[in-house]
Amino acid sequence: MGAPTATPFAVALREAIDQRGLGLGRLVARLEEAGTPVSAATLSYWQSGRSQPGRRTSMECLSTLEKVLELEPGQLAGQLGRPPVRGRHQQPPTLRELWDELPAVVTAMERMASGTNDHLIRVSVHDRVHVGPDRTERSTLTRQIMRSERDGVDRLVVMHGNDDPLCPVPTPQALHGCRVGRTTSAPGSGVVAAELLLPRSLRRGEFVTVEYLFVQSAPYPPADRWERRRRTGNRQYVLEVVFDPDALPLSCERYSRPVDGQSTAEPLDLRPDHSLLLVELDGRPGVVGARWEWPDDADRRYSAALSNC
Repeated sequence: MGAPTATPFAVALREAIDQRGLGLGRLVARLEEAGTPVSAATLSYWQSGRSQPGRRTSMECLSTLEKVLELEPGQLAGQLGRPPVRGRHQQPPTLRELWDELPAVVTAMERMASGTNDHLIRVSVHDRVHVGPDRTERSTLTRQIMRSERDGVDRLVVMHGNDDPLCPVPTPQALHGCRVGRTTSAPGSGVVAAELLLPRSLRRGEFVTVEYLFVQSAPYPPADRWERRRRTGNRQYVLEVVFDPDALPLSCERYSRPVDGQSTAEPLDLRPDHSLLLVELDGRPGVVGARWEWPDDADRRYSAALSNC
């Protein structure tokens, strides 16, 4: 593979970073403090020309980055060129748009999925996350109801990501309506992709239900938020996060970042059974999730994410 093209944006960003004398670690910390987090890997790809910001959340981060680098507003954004126009029947976001900070995993997953997931419509998705007494994620149970858009679909691919790459990737387990096939993960990524094989090929218009579990292993990943990244919308999305009664969060909120709309956030109440519940109807492509603050929360935040591929 040849060297990435030095785009005007990449050149401008690299020069601005050199001028300020800030390392990627310092930049990541400053952006996190400002509420527009981005990974060091993403910044590295931006300044090398291998990718550039395009999603709404990336553009919000870019605006903050201009301030941190002491640039004029729009000085970097102006180097991106004309953005693509998104129409009513727009194409769904690519895996690289949703997981731009993990290009190696995306490449492996694209090879594994080979377009299969594009022919499965998620009607309903239900995630149930268990958080242990030490404020770490222990497992996630997922139930999906899907409809096949063509004859012959016999598998799907799912992803699970831990934001802390030092923790082991979770192990996928099939519970109902499927069995685990191939799995793949890039070392140090915190993300695993798994192929779920259906009992038989589906007919066009046929519905199918699958249940599967991602089980974490020690050292368990710290849990401060949970999100699902999806290329297509869901008629119904449900997220439950179950906390240990001896380790309850101080506050919780739900948030969403649709690829074609405004980011939103609103408070969530903890239920009497020590869990939080998020229900979304007719959700759009992008990110939806919940986050919470512990009573003595540290500055650093961690997250877990799943993907509708």
